[in-house]
This record gives sequence, C-alpha cells and structure tokens, in this order.
Amino acid sequence: MKRNRCSGFLLILILLSLADPCSSDGSEAIIRSDEQLRLAQEALEKGEYHRAVVELERFLHFFPDDEKAPDARYLIGLSYLKAKQYENARNVFDAVIQDYPGTAVSGQALFMIAESYYMQGHFEKAEVIYTRIVEEYPDPEIKNRAVYRLGWTLMHRDRWKEASQAFHNVGLTSPLSQSAWDLSRKSLLGETLPSKDPVTAGVLAAALPGLGHAYTNRYKDGIVAFLLNGLFIWAAYESFHEDLDVLGSILAFMELGWYSGNIYSAVNSAHKYNKAVKNDFLRSLQDRLDVGMFTTREGHVGLSLRFTF
Repeated sequence: MKRNRCSGFLLILILLSLADPCSSDGSEAIIRSDEQLRLAQEALEKGEYHRAVVELERFLHFFPDDEKAPDARYLIGLSYLKAKQYENARNVFDAVIQDYPGTAVSGQALFMIAESYYMQGHFEKAEVIYTRIVEEYPDPEIKNRAVYRLGWTLMHRDRWKEASQAFHNVGLTSPLSQSAWDLSRKSLLGETLPSKDPVTAGVLAAALPGLGHAYTNRYKDGIVAFLLNGLFIWAAYESFHEDLDVLGSILAFMELGWYSGNIYSAVNSAHKYNKAVKNDFLRSLQDRLDVGMFTTREGHVGLSLRFTF
C-alpha cells in the first residue's frame, strides 16, 4: 500500500516536471519606454542609423501615446538625415510638423528640413526655409541657428554682403554670436576673391585654341588643346593641298569638333576655377554650427551644438 502511494507521488512529480514551463513560470518580457528610447539613442550615437530607426519604430509601436512620441518621430528623421537618406528624412520631419504644429519639436523639424537641403547643396531651397524660420518662429535658439546658417547659405550663393548682414543679426546671447561676428567681417572678403570670366575664356579659346585654358591657369590642358587643334588643321590643309578632298573634309569635320570642345572646355575651366577659389575660401572659415547628436532637456529631445575652437 505504501509502495503504491510512493509510486503515485513520484508520478505526480514527473507530470509536474513535464508541464509547460511558460504556464507555471509566470515571467514575461517587460518593455519600458525610457529603456527603449535609450536603446535608440545609443544606436544613433554609434552611427547605427538603421538600428536606431528600428528601435524608435518599436518605441512608437508599444508607446504611441507616450509624451516622448513626438521626440521619437523626430529622431527617426534625424537618423535618416545622418544616413544621408534626405528624402526619407524630409518626409518624417514634414509629418512631425503636420502632427505637432506650434511645438518646439515642429520648429526643430523644420530647421532640419532646411539642413537636409543645405547638406545636399540645394542652397536656394534651404534659404527659403531658413528665412521662414527667422520670420515665423519665436524661439530665439532656433531663430539664431537659422540666421547663422542663412549666412552660410548666402555665402555659397556668392551674396557676400547679405551674408555679412545675416551673421550680424545673430543675437548677442547666442553661443554662436562670437563666430557670427567674425564671419560677418570675413564674409565680405568673398567680394575680393580672384575670379576668371567664362566669356573671356571662351573668346580667347576661339581666337587661339589653348589660350582660354592658359587664362584659367590650366597650362597643360592648354598645350594639349593647342597641339591637337594644330595637328588637325595642318592635316586637313595638307589633305586638301594634295587633292584628297574626302579625307580633308573628314579631318576638317573632326577639327570642328575639337575646336568647339576647346571653347566649351575653356569656359568650363573658368567656372571650375571660380568654384575652387570660393570653396577654398569657405573651407578656411570655421562653421561653429554642427547639428549633431541630440541632447535631452527636461526629458525631451533638443538639438545639440558642437563648437570647435
């Protein structure tokens, strides 16, 4: 009898050990909003932008009504911007502006749309948005950044006096004020930069192949243009002189192409020269505004500035 009781007890223990552990464990994965957002921030800091987007999307999936949801959506746009997926970034920032009008995060999103155009070299589009921020947004921090970046945008567009005025308009209380004061003076030097006139380069190239390149300091290209055009002209002349009209016509046609290309190349060389001079000048200036990683302010996302002295 006792043996049967023991056998029954052992059978119960065996059955309990074979039971589904999930049904008796009671443990479950708990996702906390702060922890989820921290994971996304860490990914963004490490430059793992795709993972940051995934973590932020997961945050929004589990916590759509969290007070930090606008910040999470903003950070998705920032992740795309950092990954140089500019169109995706603008789409996200546009949605933030539409869904949270009049808030600080919507102002930041608009600024980042302008930054995306600036980073792509679409300075005209960037200028329109920076100007809008300056005129419509009361937040002095965002406004000063927009004025400062507007100055850089105008310099890229060769509008040196307007750029100087823009830098002058940066508020004295802004961390950018010292840099803006320095750039307000230096930007005027843009008007004194050496330049080459494309029309002059084209006329010189037409008058004598290679001369337009020499005008733009591209002497090797000028020598090559002079020799090639000279050889084809000589070959065509000799062909006609020897009554080889067909060959002479072919060579003359080819020379016309070389001659036209020489003019086009000289004009293009002048543009390249001017662009190189301007870019070298801009690189000599220091841009103190680096819209990089975000910071948290009272639990919410803000833009950070990094200064290089």
